[in-house]
Amino acid sequence: MKKMMFVTVLILLVGAMAVFPGQDMKKKAGYHRVQVFMEEYYSDYNLYAQDAATIDLMDKYWAPEFIHIPFLPVPVYPVMDLPAWKGFLVGLHFNLLETLTVDEMSIDTKKLTVATRAKIAFHDRITGNLVVQIDCIGFYNLKVDGKGKLKMTGMKLYLADPGALMALSGPPPGM
Repeated sequence: MKKMMFVTVLILLVGAMAVFPGQDMKKKAGYHRVQVFMEEYYSDYNLYAQDAATIDLMDKYWAPEFIHIPFLPVPVYPVMDLPAWKGFLVGLHFNLLETLTVDEMSIDTKKLTVATRAKIAFHDRITGNLVVQIDCIGFYNLKVDGKGKLKMTGMKLYLADPGALMALSGPPPGM
C-alpha cells in the first residue's frame, strides 16, 4: 500500500512539473546555467560585439538597464549605459579585432555575480597582426528577467595595463 501511494505521489509530481514547465527556471539560475550563459556570451562577443551591423545580436545578453564601468587611468571613471557601451565597442573596433579568452571564471549563484580573469587580444583587422594583449578582470551582475532569461545588468572591468587600451582607442565617451 505504501509503495502504491509513493508511486501515485511521484506520478502526480511529475505530471505537475509537465503542466508548469520552466517555472523553476524563471526563479533560479543554477551554476551550470550561468556558466553556459557566460561561455556563450564570450563566444558571441568575439563574433558580434565589434561591428555595427551585428552588435544588436548581443542584446540577448544585456539588460536594457546595463551599466558598464571601466576602471581606467582617468580622473573620473566613465559610467556607460547600454547605448554608450555599444557605441564605445563599435568605435573601438573600427580598425581592430578583439578576442576575449577566459582563463578563470567564478560564479556566485546566490548573488547572481560572475568574476572572470581573461586576456583581451587586439589584432589589426587588415593584417591580422597582434597589436597588443591585455590581461583583465571582469565582474558581472546578472538577473533573471520576466521571461526567465539570464541578462547582464552590469560589468566592471579592470585592465592590467589600461594605458595600452587608452593608447589604442583614446578616452571613453564623455572624457
